[in-house]
Amino acid sequence: MPAPDTTTEPAVLMIDMGGVFFSYSFIRALEHWARLAGDDPQRLLDAWEIDDPFDAFERGEITPPAYLAHLRHRLGLTLTDRDMTDGWNAIYQGVDTRLTALLSSSLVRDSFRAVVGVSNTNALHAPFWRDLYREDLTVLDTVVCSHEIGTTKPRAAFFDHVAHLHHIPRTSLVLADDIASVTADAGRLGITSHHYTGADQLAAFLTTL
Repeated sequence: MPAPDTTTEPAVLMIDMGGVFFSYSFIRALEHWARLAGDDPQRLLDAWEIDDPFDAFERGEITPPAYLAHLRHRLGLTLTDRDMTDGWNAIYQGVDTRLTALLSSSLVRDSFRAVVGVSNTNALHAPFWRDLYREDLTVLDTVVCSHEIGTTKPRAAFFDHVAHLHHIPRTSLVLADDIASVTADAGRLGITSHHYTGADQLAAFLTTL
């Protein structure tokens, strides 16, 4: 293995997937399940929670059938795994085309050795959006998913995994994420971070590096 690069210059740009690269709305999942079950989306929303099994699913620690069984119980539904999965994957919307253009531009490609998509996701979501956005994903050199590496953003282990892949120190990573607490935590780990609000703002930020 090559020795780690000790430079602190920006080397790898990390782009969050959901909320940055593409948009999504979890309400669409609740509406899908409610329609199939003849239920009230608001009741499902009130019952929904990002809980320990959800976090474990994003770390790849439980299987899709096990998580769907938990979710069905939490929401009080009797839908099949297929119906639950269809709703789970009904959340996806459009890709930020201004961002994909930026990631292909000389501003990015002349400044970074790689552009990496990073995502807290799971074994049901990731295969779906990898296929849905397959043409758009070509602007990324690779994608790192939490359930495949056993840890989530903004844990140090997640970012260290990306750094190790490229033989660089963590301080040579740059992150664009739409969740302010994630960028704040990444900053405390020595990662140059940008709270993403749009491609134009990211471009302006990158010119300052």
